[in-house]
Amino acid sequence: MLKKLSKFFIVMAMSAIGLNTDIVKLIKSGAKPVLLGCCCWGAIIIMSISVQKIIGIF
Repeated sequence: MLKKLSKFFIVMAMSAIGLNTDIVKLIKSGAKPVLLGCCCWGAIIIMSISVQKIIGIF
C-alpha cells in the first residue's frame, strides 16, 4: 500500500511541475538552457544506471 501511495505522490508532483511550465517562456529563453537541461538529464541517467549496476540491481 505504501509503495503505491509513494508512486502516486511522485506522479502528482511531477505532473504539477510539468503543468506549471511556461512553454512560450522556455522557447524565448533560447536553446542553451534547453541543451543544458538535456545534458543534466543525461548525466543523471548515466549516474543512476551506474550506481544501480554497482549495487547489482540493474
